Order: sequence, then C-alpha cells, then structure tokens
Amino acid sequence: MIRTFQYRAAATPTDVVVGEGALALLAKRLPNAAPGRWFVVTSRPVFARHGELLLAGVGDADVDPKPFFIPDGEKAKTWDVLGKLLTDLTTKGLKRDGGVLALGGGTVGDVAGLAASLALRGVPVVQIPTTLLAAADSALGGKTAVDLPGGKNLVGTIHQPRLILVEPGVFATLEERDYRSGLAEVVKTSFLDAPFHGAMEKLEKPLSERVTEAVGEAVYRSLHVKGRFVEADPFETEGRRAGLNLGHTVGHALEAASGFRMSHGEAVAWGLLAILRLSVTRGLLAASLAEAMAARVKRLCSLPPIPRAALDDWPTYLGRDKKSDRAGLRAVLLRGAGRTVLERVQTDELARALDEARKARITG
Repeated sequence: MIRTFQYRAAATPTDVVVGEGALALLAKRLPNAAPGRWFVVTSRPVFARHGELLLAGVGDADVDPKPFFIPDGEKAKTWDVLGKLLTDLTTKGLKRDGGVLALGGGTVGDVAGLAASLALRGVPVVQIPTTLLAAADSALGGKTAVDLPGGKNLVGTIHQPRLILVEPGVFATLEERDYRSGLAEVVKTSFLDAPFHGAMEKLEKPLSERVTEAVGEAVYRSLHVKGRFVEADPFETEGRRAGLNLGHTVGHALEAASGFRMSHGEAVAWGLLAILRLSVTRGLLAASLAEAMAARVKRLCSLPPIPRAALDDWPTYLGRDKKSDRAGLRAVLLRGAGRTVLERVQTDELARALDEARKARITG
C-alpha cells in the first residue's frame, strides 16, 4: 500500500511517498519536481543491487542512465569526494531546471544533497533511501553534510528535498547489523510521539522479522513525526527541532571516537540508553518507563560492545557537538513518550550514564 504526505519546510513543499511500488511513480513525479535533466548519485554496490529498479521507474523522465559513483559509507563524506562530484555534475551538463537523484543510504543522501545545494547555487534533490536508517530519518529534513577531522557533519547546509520515495522491499537486502542499526532511528522517533510509542507494541515483533508491511508502517510513522518537527523549526534555530537529536549527543561522540567503526545506529542506540539513564537520574522520567524503553532498544537495535579506544576518547568529542554553545553542552532528555526537554548537561554525568547503561547491558 502506498501512503503519502507532504510537509513544508521551504518555499516548495516536500512530497513523501512510502510503500511497495513507490519507485514506479518516479516517471510521473520527477517532471513536477523539475522539468530538466536529472543525474543519479549513488555507490557502486547500491547501484548493482537497486539500479535496475530505479531505471525501470524513471520511464520517459529525463534521467541520465549513467550514474555518478561515490564511495560507500563514511568515506564518501569528504571535501575531495564532494569537490569531484560537483565538478562532474556541472561538466556533464547539470542545469538549473534539472536536479540530483540520491540513491543510497545516509552518506549518499548527505553528499548528494550537499552537492545539490551548492551546484549552480542550488538545484532540486530527490532522496531515494536504500537503508532503513536513511529511510526512517536522514532522507527527510534537508540536513546535508561532510565530515571534518574534528567530528561528524561539521560542514553542511539545510536543503530540503523535493521528493522522498521509500520502497520498503529494498531493505530485504540489508545485512542484519545494518537493519538493526536502522531500527535505532525508528525506536528513537517512537520515543518522540506517544501514539507511535504505543503502536510499537504491535509493530515490534513483525519489525524483528522484517515483515515488509510493518517496515513500511514504521518508516511512514517515523517520517510523519519527523516532518512535524522539521516544519516547526526548519533550520533548527528555535529549539523545537532539537528533539530529533535524542540520543545523538552521546551517539555522535561515540561514532567519531570509534573512527566510525561503530555505525550511526549502533552509536545512537547506546546514546538512547545513556539518555534514558540520565533522564531518570534527574527526576524527569519514571524509572519503570525508562526500563521499558531501554528494553525495546535492547530487543530491536544493534548494540555491539563499544570499542576500547572509543570508551577512552568519546568525551573529548562532546564539546564539538552542534548543540553546544558558549555556555556549554546541551542534550535532549525525556519526561515521557512524546515529551522532550533540552537541558544543560555536564560531560561527567553523561559519562556516568553511559557507564551505567553498559553495566546494565552486560549484566542484564
């Protein structure tokens, strides 16, 4: 079943399409997003798995059949890769009435989206996520970025996509670790919305079993919730969008400290456990609810042991978090399902919370 909604965080609204057969709608929807020529940005492994499905969906739309390839994973998010992609796109003939199709996971979406925001001072981008992590989170919201030696996503823009197409069946090709990593963003978003949190009671088992209908439902709910946050605060300047960073203050620091050996979803899952602990310690969240939420993280998400090097170094990355300012570090805490608060936090209390979460994971 195809489900659609629209959110407006820019002058031109974003259409979101989720369900089996979503990619078949490309031929109809692309000319509405931009009438000119479109160029595909992807990675070689992703195009080998899903390129045929993409090209079958474009039909008579003006899409160059030869994609631009960027590296897989975090290696794509560098100045060199971005510069080469911009050179290739403009040399090949990208025009202001054309656009970029981002086919891949979150890193492809980040780099292709950033390139689209910069090329010719901005052309449309369509996000076609092929990982659950990207489908449930990063494809929506317009955040694009590359990394710097000092941390993750330190340089980027906010460039809303014109269209997001999610075909849940493509996630069947994901390795178990990658699928479980993606579920971290689904679980996180369910904590931000009481109805979604309640619906997870029935969704949890079929999500574990990768039932396509359940995956599509979870992705649709995740994007719908995120769309409301983004509409309320498109540029994350008023604090209302900050709730989407639940678990990410600790998560981004762990991810960077591990040299990105930990996946984003794994790091966020550990970050969620730490924030649940801290929310209880500060008297914001009932211990019983925190335990139930933590149990869901443990059942659904990938939670490998944190590498020793990351355990030693991750606090040093906290000061580089985008939510820090001259007064110090802030983190999103929970008062309940759908009730977040942005509070000042100290490095040592985050470290204690993560240590408690690790010990509970080992003993529990």
